[in-house]
Amino acid sequence: MYIDELEQFAEQFLIEHYQITLSIPVERNNRLKSTHGRFIIKNNRPQKIELAGHLLKYGAAHFIYGVLKHECIHYALYIQGKDYVDGNPVFEAELKKHNAPRTRTLKIGNFIVFTCNHCGNQIETRRKRVAKHPEEYRTACCGAMLTVVGETAYNGTE
Repeated sequence: MYIDELEQFAEQFLIEHYQITLSIPVERNNRLKSTHGRFIIKNNRPQKIELAGHLLKYGAAHFIYGVLKHECIHYALYIQGKDYVDGNPVFEAELKKHNAPRTRTLKIGNFIVFTCNHCGNQIETRRKRVAKHPEEYRTACCGAMLTVVGETAYNGTE
């Protein structure tokens, strides 16, 4: 998916639902690992919307647009002087109204799968270092050593 298409979508979404234009860029950020997107403000001025590389690489189109809507809602509420922070009732109501995903509800990208050597629980993480150096890690469930099983990719539909 191309950034210019995403910017076009964001512009259309904001005009249609909030009667405002997009005055900041939408950019890809391959360094984002624990989040799919973010709205950045610097010195009390909107700077940009960033979408994670793993989202654009692995995410189904529906979920990419959903994350972009989420970030556009942050932007729109900020511009309107309303509370734009995750968890705030006004923000959460807007997410629901526009069928945009809530924070930390989508699983997208490559994950390392490992098993707890004590209880057998299967756990997933995005941290590639776990696969390279499993002896340095312990499971959260039992504090036991782990065995790497493999990798799996999610596109948000799971």
